[in-house]
Amino acid sequence: MKFFQILLLFCTIISSNAAGSSDAKSNKKGSFYFYWGYNRSYYSKTNLHFSGPDYDFSLYDLKGADKPTPFGSVYFNPTTFSIPQYNYRLGYMLTNRFAISGGMDHMKYVVTQNQPTTISGVITQKASDKYAGSYLNEPIELKDDLLMFDHTNGFNFVSLDVEYQQPLFRIWKDNISILLNSGIGGVWVVTKTDVRVMGDGLDNDFHVAGYAMSFKTGPRIEFRKHLFIAGELKGGYATLPSVLIKNNAPEVGNHNLGFLEYYIVVGTNFLLKKHNNK
Repeated sequence: MKFFQILLLFCTIISSNAAGSSDAKSNKKGSFYFYWGYNRSYYSKTNLHFSGPDYDFSLYDLKGADKPTPFGSVYFNPTTFSIPQYNYRLGYMLTNRFAISGGMDHMKYVVTQNQPTTISGVITQKASDKYAGSYLNEPIELKDDLLMFDHTNGFNFVSLDVEYQQPLFRIWKDNISILLNSGIGGVWVVTKTDVRVMGDGLDNDFHVAGYAMSFKTGPRIEFRKHLFIAGELKGGYATLPSVLIKNNAPEVGNHNLGFLEYYIVVGTNFLLKKHNNK
């Protein structure tokens, strides 16, 4: 979090001193951009609630983490490059600085096993002989036979964003431009949850489990106005009231959590038709 705060402060100081003549050198209105890249993500603790015919209980302050794919050939193979945690986005410049965009952040989330937690609720003997009983904030250790839970295919944040591109400076005879891209947005979180509640569950279908909102900021380096590389930090909060346990079965889970994501992407700026300079 300290790194995130320092980066925000640094970008604010630079942008406040940016030259006002930058817009005169760049006409982006009516152009598009597209990027693809990869991310890492971090999550707040969460309370998981599960309900069904044979149980209704909650587990509190659970820790979870992402599941990055080790760097290697998988990132460059056309048949496997979408396996890691990826990002893609298509944007349209409404003005030289304001843009709207849509895209998806394919993050992953896995509840950490063998961690201490507390439990409240009711579990019937039909659901589990071992865990049957009534609980009220009782300490328990999270074992595989109690819960295995992950969104690894994944925790997919589908968002519509409003963005502002602040020019900072140009170098190398104006062939390289540095700008700060910031935005807010959100819509759905589409999960594909692999879950076992006391051994019962499955790798579920893709499903709109809830919604999220986020804020992002970070530098973008443009080369000859056409290609760019960017790094951004994104923080947000997701509410997931409809997490599937066994697809269309009555069992359901829900939880809320905050997330902090950083990603590096490469992209291109392009026009569908030439600018009218008149």
